[in-house]
Amino acid sequence: MGCWYEGPLVGLDFETTGIDPLTDVPVQAALVWCDGRGGRRTAAWFVDPGREIPEAAIAVHGISTERARREGASLEHTARRLHRELTRAEREAVPVVAMNASFDVTIASTLFAGVGLAQPAFGLVIDPLVIDRKLDGEREGKRHLDALCNHYGISFEGGHDAARDAYAAVLLAREIGRQWPEAGHADPEELTVLQRVWHDEWARERDRCRRREGKPGLDASEHLWPVRLPQPRSDEPGPGGRDGQSASDSRTVSMSSSVDRGLTMQRRIAVRP
Repeated sequence: MGCWYEGPLVGLDFETTGIDPLTDVPVQAALVWCDGRGGRRTAAWFVDPGREIPEAAIAVHGISTERARREGASLEHTARRLHRELTRAEREAVPVVAMNASFDVTIASTLFAGVGLAQPAFGLVIDPLVIDRKLDGEREGKRHLDALCNHYGISFEGGHDAARDAYAAVLLAREIGRQWPEAGHADPEELTVLQRVWHDEWARERDRCRRREGKPGLDASEHLWPVRLPQPRSDEPGPGGRDGQSASDSRTVSMSSSVDRGLTMQRRIAVRP
């Protein structure tokens, strides 16, 4: 069996009304299925966010409120379409690639919650930003998508188009997997757990730096990856949870267990010859 970066991957990306994945919504969505043999299928569409798009966001992606209203699908349609595609990826064990996944995956998760859809497990997620930040942490310079593509030799023709960004993220993930065997040779499920730990480590250090500078620390949700807000899974029986435990508490326990598992994996990798 080959490495994950040689096989099927699906890229996920959004253009949105702003930079807060807990309150902002998409104005464009894209999923790019890549089969590992050079073939790809792209599903990309505009989204009517149901609100005015701020000028600052329009300046980034160029999608006006008028165009989104005229050409965009509803948020509910978008949520259901994304849910079908991501459920298929989960069923077929195809990893989802998202650059800065705690943004895009949280956007998707919030959409699903808004229309009452069960949350996918998001148990196979590849985030080029988290992996690069951990494994090449001493490198100076920016780590946004075009900067990482340039560093890893990926051709990238402009950003802030969801389809182009999603495809570039897949190409970037493959190259990072090739160049960093610590990630590329890992089982994708184990790598997902590791990335939770790596993101939390980064968030803790960033929080400490901000506090030393007299700035506000990070919100607790910013330590979570790939979904910033814990959401009840479909098998959790509601607000009371199992044995009186809330769904949020259950996910917090799950997150803690996941981090413990990731630390164990890190120690195992560290002692490999």
